[in-house]
Amino acid sequence: MMRLEDIECQKTFKTKLRGGASTLRYEKHEGVEEKWERIKTTLQHISENTLGQGDDTRKDWIFDSTWKMIESRKQTKGKLCATYARTRKGKELEKEYAALSKEIKKNTRKDHRA
Repeated sequence: MMRLEDIECQKTFKTKLRGGASTLRYEKHEGVEEKWERIKTTLQHISENTLGQGDDTRKDWIFDSTWKMIESRKQTKGKLCATYARTRKGKELEKEYAALSKEIKKNTRKDHRA
């Protein structure tokens, strides 16, 4: 998203977005899901062409053990989102997620100081 701070890139993105939006006219026999899918793919296509791919580089100063904990937290978050939060299992997952987050923050600070 840093590229949108550049004025020229912003203008190009807006122009392409307007052009893409004009192609998204409603068709009579089109359902909500089909329309959403067309909107989503159009936005993704315009964003990738104008702004490029996202920068998912790993920070060099974070150790592998911390990255593994981050991955574990992502999996816990996925499980938490899939379960009903008010159940016993949901509350356990919330506690596990909070503990992992706390541990990750502590390890990340330690990694950064090292």
